[in-house]
Amino acid sequence: MPRLSALVLLLSTPTTHALAAAKRRKPSKPKTSEPDYIDIQDGDVAWQCESVVETLKSGGVGVIPTDTGYAFCARVNEKDAVRRLLDIKGADSGKKPLALLCRDLAAIDQYTRYQSRTIFKVLKKALPGPYTFVLPASEHLPRVLLKNGKRQWKRNTVGVRVPADAVCAAILEALDGEPLFCS
Repeated sequence: MPRLSALVLLLSTPTTHALAAAKRRKPSKPKTSEPDYIDIQDGDVAWQCESVVETLKSGGVGVIPTDTGYAFCARVNEKDAVRRLLDIKGADSGKKPLALLCRDLAAIDQYTRYQSRTIFKVLKKALPGPYTFVLPASEHLPRVLLKNGKRQWKRNTVGVRVPADAVCAAILEALDGEPLFCS
């Protein structure tokens, strides 16, 4: 049995100053507290992910392991966290879209539109695993993030993943199935 070990970096929520600056739509560097590092060891990972989940629920950005490497992530419905994630990624041009980390096929079904039975069969066979599928986005996916009054990212399609990584799966399970945007 392979040894499970993962390092999770948590970037806590921005301070009130940074949130006020974001509301004014002027570029500024968010001031955050020192990041937290969590070393997750062998065994049951769910209880070890509690602080990761709390940080994400409070609007933070995290770096978590996935099947293919580490990814910056934020909750889909946390606009400020998603803005921070796009800033970290350097996605000002809108040409570097984010993918969705989903818990299961039901979450993919909610955030995408596909009618093909063949696509469903392919997804079911390949996931969970290290694959990203680009599918048409549904109306449940937040469509517009504004930056300086302009669209930052149009979402006609979205990449979706269901990771097989135990730590990532435990975090998604603890978020009650809410997907994460990831880099």
